[in-house]
Amino acid sequence: MSVTYNMQPAFAVDDASLLETDLTTCHLLVMVGQGTFSYVVFDPVGGKFLALKSYNFQPQKLAVADLEMIEQVFDADRLLFTAFRSVLIAFDGADGTLVPEKQYNSQLKKDYLHLAYPEKLQEVVMADILPPPVSIVNIYSVDKDLLGFLRKEFSTDRIVHAHSALLQAYPYDFDFRNYDGVAYVAVQRNRFTLTIYMGGKLLNQQELPWQTGLDVVYHLVNALRLLGLDEQRVKVKLGGVLPNDSDIHRELHKFLPNLEWMQRLPEFQYIGKMLEMPGHYFHNLYALALCV
Repeated sequence: MSVTYNMQPAFAVDDASLLETDLTTCHLLVMVGQGTFSYVVFDPVGGKFLALKSYNFQPQKLAVADLEMIEQVFDADRLLFTAFRSVLIAFDGADGTLVPEKQYNSQLKKDYLHLAYPEKLQEVVMADILPPPVSIVNIYSVDKDLLGFLRKEFSTDRIVHAHSALLQAYPYDFDFRNYDGVAYVAVQRNRFTLTIYMGGKLLNQQELPWQTGLDVVYHLVNALRLLGLDEQRVKVKLGGVLPNDSDIHRELHKFLPNLEWMQRLPEFQYIGKMLEMPGHYFHNLYALALCV
């Protein structure tokens, strides 16, 4: 028997410009993760984000609990049924692996993925071919029932992985080509995505679990040392919905001297209420605008 909750967003940001804009010319950019459902409304004409909402709930089995909770989000949030110009759905936290585009064979995408992850009964294997200068194929699996529900509700086949958006966003960062190395730490609930570059070359991207800030320090320092990088010289950029005094930020600051917060993507515009939030909030959600 399912339980009905009064679904309220953890974050809800908009202003009068949302009512003054013809939303049929706008894109709805949706991100679905384990225990999270977030979206932004993006006006491509002005390159501006007009609204943001983010819901959190306790994840259990993705195909059961998360799907039921997302159904309740749809019942509570009527903006989701607006006739937008397009809807893009991004999956965050799905199993994934990266393959250089030159070595990619579409007929083997399941084989690439299952070298790293076991096959699941309810999975659909998908691939994002990222344009130059990235030139990488991101292969990942998503839950069949959840994918089917979202495709039906939004009437869209535009699907990407959240990591694909991050890989397109990081080259816009000023430190992207740092020859001492730069590590981007994008934090979600109980896990984080670590992406490491040196001189603009992608060295590593992986998703790792965490419970305390020291867990993040351990995984980050271990990954840097395995790549032959000096954690005392590497620039570390931290992003996610984290307060400035968060445990993760405190622990990273103790061990990594070149620590900074990620900032909003500079090529877009944001309503005033978004600019009032810390710049490292929802970096991965804004990055979806690079995929439309």
